[in-house]
Amino acid sequence: MKILRLLSIVFIFGSLTACKVGVTTKSGGMDNQGYLQFVQGGSQSYNNGVAVYVDDNPAFTANVDKKKRKSIKGNTYAINPGMRRIKVVSNGQTLYEKNTMVANQETKQIILP
Repeated sequence: MKILRLLSIVFIFGSLTACKVGVTTKSGGMDNQGYLQFVQGGSQSYNNGVAVYVDDNPAFTANVDKKKRKSIKGNTYAINPGMRRIKVVSNGQTLYEKNTMVANQETKQIILP
C-alpha cells in the first residue's frame, strides 16, 4: 500500500513538472525591408494612383496620401533596402526620378508636386 501511494505521488509530481509553465520568449532580427510612402505635396490630386518603378523591376501602382497637419498616416510599400533608382509616373509624366538610399526598416516619404 505504501509503495502504491509513493508511486502515485511520484507520478503526479512528474506529470505536473512535465507541463510547460511560464513565459517563453522568441527573438529574431528585423525584417530586411525598407518602405516607400507617396505624399501629395501640391494641389494636384492623384485619384488613380501613380506608377512606381524601382530599379529595373516592373511598375506597381501606388496610392498617394494627402498631407495633413502633423503626421501622415497612409499606405506604405515594402522594397529591398539599399541604393534604389525610384521613378514615379502619372499620366505619362515623370513626377520623380532619383537614386535614393533606403535603410532597413526606414520609411522614405516621397513628396509629389
